[in-house]
Amino acid sequence: MNPSINSVDIESATAFIRHELRTPINAIVGYGEMVQEELAEANSPLTEEIDTLLVEAQKLLEIINLFVKHSDGEDKSDFQKLFSTIPHSTNFSITNIILNCDSLLEAEECTNELELTEDIRKIKLAALRLQGLVNNIESIFTNFLESLNPGNGTGLSPDFIFPSSSNTNEISLGNIKTNGVDSRELLKGKILVVDDNPSNLDLFFQHLTRKGHAVTTCLSAKDVLGLLQSQNYDLILLDLLMPETNGDQFLEYLKTSVEFQHIPVIIVSALDEFESIIRCIEMGAEDFLPKPFDPVLLKARIGSSLEKKRLRDQEKLYTQQVEGLSEMMAKELEKGRQMQKNFLPAHLLTRSGWEFSAYFSPAQQLAGDFYDLFELPGDRLGIVVADVCDKGVGAALFMGLFRSLIRIFSGQAALDGLINPSFNLPSGQGLLDVNLDNLLNNINFEPLESIKLINNYVAINHGEASMFATIFFGILEPSSGKLSYINGGHEPVFIVDSNHQLKTKLTSTGPAVGMLPDLQFKTAEIILQPGDLLLSYTDGVTEAKSPTGNFFGKEKLLNALGSSFNSVDQLMLNIKESLEEHMGEAQQFDDITLLAIKFQTT
Repeated sequence: MNPSINSVDIESATAFIRHELRTPINAIVGYGEMVQEELAEANSPLTEEIDTLLVEAQKLLEIINLFVKHSDGEDKSDFQKLFSTIPHSTNFSITNIILNCDSLLEAEECTNELELTEDIRKIKLAALRLQGLVNNIESIFTNFLESLNPGNGTGLSPDFIFPSSSNTNEISLGNIKTNGVDSRELLKGKILVVDDNPSNLDLFFQHLTRKGHAVTTCLSAKDVLGLLQSQNYDLILLDLLMPETNGDQFLEYLKTSVEFQHIPVIIVSALDEFESIIRCIEMGAEDFLPKPFDPVLLKARIGSSLEKKRLRDQEKLYTQQVEGLSEMMAKELEKGRQMQKNFLPAHLLTRSGWEFSAYFSPAQQLAGDFYDLFELPGDRLGIVVADVCDKGVGAALFMGLFRSLIRIFSGQAALDGLINPSFNLPSGQGLLDVNLDNLLNNINFEPLESIKLINNYVAINHGEASMFATIFFGILEPSSGKLSYINGGHEPVFIVDSNHQLKTKLTSTGPAVGMLPDLQFKTAEIILQPGDLLLSYTDGVTEAKSPTGNFFGKEKLLNALGSSFNSVDQLMLNIKESLEEHMGEAQQFDDITLLAIKFQTT
């Protein structure tokens, strides 16, 4: 530091810096509180964003106050070291304030309120001014000190404007030169400058290329389209007053174009009427810079715009990647859905004197619920309604496992000729030489024993997955109406008579299947009479929620059973419509499965 500069000069320079730093912060807080009050009165959700903005402003004020506290006791020769910490400690909060302002300005609630927009713009302008100050604080401090001693021979830049002869310490920051390499690394971008004045274009070109940007200049908006079609640009600096197509007309075109609307535009114009600024911002301009432009503000605004463009490009790239992955996943899930659909009966069985109907609605593309109706040896029918724990892919995989094990272990696969070769066959005969019907009649199938086998298989081989299922498995003899069943932790099965009155409930006879090995499952029996109807369902029916969160419940299901219907198909349609009316616009959060069987009257 020049020895001719005394402590009084340093104190004056320090006071000037304090004033300059506090002024924009005070503007941010003052206008921010007004915006906060207006948004709070309107119960706007945007209040949180302005609250965040004010928190960042408070952080800045605390940093500046800390600087004031330190500067009062520091060795005067170390002030510049102290100043050098200011940009590092403030830029993060300043950038957050600018981004918050941009977010608020894009909100429809703000764009429809001119006064609100004006206040937010003032906050942003104050933040940008503060950014320019902190990033050039050492130059400002040094220039101010040397302006107090014009005869010290320090070789000041002739563009620096000294304070007037009055006692006020005022400096024009717009004329301070900050030549040389910047102390912090700036984003570099491809910038397109559009202005009808060649001198302005040359000025921008020289200034921006020295900052490391790639610059293209153009004399008219009309000629810009060809450039935009052939190259990608990170930023456009656009003049307002131009021949043929005005800048505001071209701005409107850019911001309504799907192809170019993502390119940030900074309006640079000698027109500084507030109405012009507002009009450009409303049309989508990123910022407004009056001519002659302030290099510090231009630097700050270009840096801010390029940073937001970089973030938008990253967001776009991530969005494209996510969309691509989502599309791929959707295709895979659709394949899985189609494959899982094959596990459900393509067509329900038909039996003279019996009606069968089912309804199935998965909550997601893949489900854990399933139902099944299949033939068994001895002219019997297998009836299954099951609900695998959890939802989605994991539940769907175990759904396929449980369904396949039930069919295999119950003996259904034997009807397809899938007989274990270890069965004792007549001496000297191979499997193909044996009459299948005779073989099946001589094999003592106990289909309900399959539940015990399935329980042990899943618990022993897949216990670490902690997957289980609630299962109702019934064996129906159509000729007599006899129904033997196991209810493994499943919802009670309703039996109603020919008058639609609840006759009985087939409640649990054992725990859910697959939790632990060697669980006990009891077999129960009932004789269905002509006119009786059996309805089995999963908890996705009774726990279906309305928009207000109320469950569908068993009572509404019983009401549907007690209503008038001509067939089980009509009953399924009634229950489906009742569920849809109950859920309304609420999201279905669990799979819904129903299976109805009726013993027709003779």
